[in-house]
Amino acid sequence: MANLTPMIDVTFLLIVFFVVVSQIVDLESVDLELPAPEQPATHLPVEEPRAVVNVLPGNEGRSRGYKVAGREYQPTPEGLAGLRDALVLLYQSTPTMRVNLRADRYTGYRWISPVLKVIRQAAGIADVGLEGASLNLVVVREDA
Repeated sequence: MANLTPMIDVTFLLIVFFVVVSQIVDLESVDLELPAPEQPATHLPVEEPRAVVNVLPGNEGRSRGYKVAGREYQPTPEGLAGLRDALVLLYQSTPTMRVNLRADRYTGYRWISPVLKVIRQAAGIADVGLEGASLNLVVVREDA
């Protein structure tokens, strides 16, 4: 038969330890009433103007076209030229516009690369400069 006396001693030491620690934690918590700032240094961000360029997904990682401002453009040189012209008009009307490029995660990069070039060309034609042109890449997930 095993001697249980050392185990009982350890158990009582653990109980005493947790009782002491729990009292210390309770004594350290103090209710605070923080003042409300009169003029906060931060504010809610303002919604910036933006255009969304959608890469329409096709079969096997291809794209069946591009869509911006409700109009679809084919993934051909003529379609990309039309997309560039539409973006130039948007940049000229709103030089500080942000462009969100949305693509499905399965769409191949070879379908996204021409759109990146078109966005850069449109910003150059509209003369908004590199600091004026802003691009966000958005990947559409399966669960979204």
